[in-house]
Formats: sequence, structure tokens, C-alpha cells
Amino acid sequence: MKLKSMKKFFLPLMGFAAGIANGLLGAGGGIIIVYALDHALSDRLSDRRDVFANALCVMLPVSAVSCISYAVSGNLSAGGVGVYAIPAILGGAVGGFILGKINLGFLKKLFAALVIYSGVMLIIK
Repeated sequence: MKLKSMKKFFLPLMGFAAGIANGLLGAGGGIIIVYALDHALSDRLSDRRDVFANALCVMLPVSAVSCISYAVSGNLSAGGVGVYAIPAILGGAVGGFILGKINLGFLKKLFAALVIYSGVMLIIK
């Protein structure tokens, strides 16, 4: 199979996997999207930060659909949404602004550290 035709299947498959991870875990889809976009689009991007920016754009609708699914099934606490939603939205806006100004090497290390820290905390707790 040619590389170009493999990418046609790879990105939708990774998108589907990201949706499943986000729906099951409430997070994690962005990690899959960042990996997939970095792998599949690295030769076409002028700035590697575009991978993170595109992941942000993809995860917004995925997270919204997951949130609606949780709410419809009765698994969403109203207090949790009120306490976290507005600060998370504001933090997302600040993070999106900072993304264009941050050093790519530092950003990659920060992303890796967050993934490792999250994994370790999930294992020990």
C-alpha cells in the first residue's frame, strides 16, 4: 500500500481512536491526535506548533460531544461543570494565545512531561 493511501486511512482511524479515548476517559484523545498529526503531516507543516494548534481545534467538538453524551446518560454532575468549565475555557484561550509564542522544543518537553506525569499518577493512585 502506498504511503499516501495509508495516510487516508491513518488519520480517520486515529480520529476514531481519539474519540473513543475521550469518550471513555474524558481525556486522552488530544494525545492521540497530536501523535497522529505529527506523524502524518510533519512533511507539510512549516511550523511544528501547528500540530498542537490543530489538535486543539479537533478536540473541541470531540470534547463537546463527549460532554453531551455524559450528560444524557446522567453521568455528569452539575457542580463539577460549573466549577471547572469557565476556568477551563479561559485557560484554553490563554494556552492557545501562548502556543504561538512558546519555543517548540520546550513545548514538546512540556507535553511529554504532562503525559508521563499523568500516566504515573494514574498508576500509583
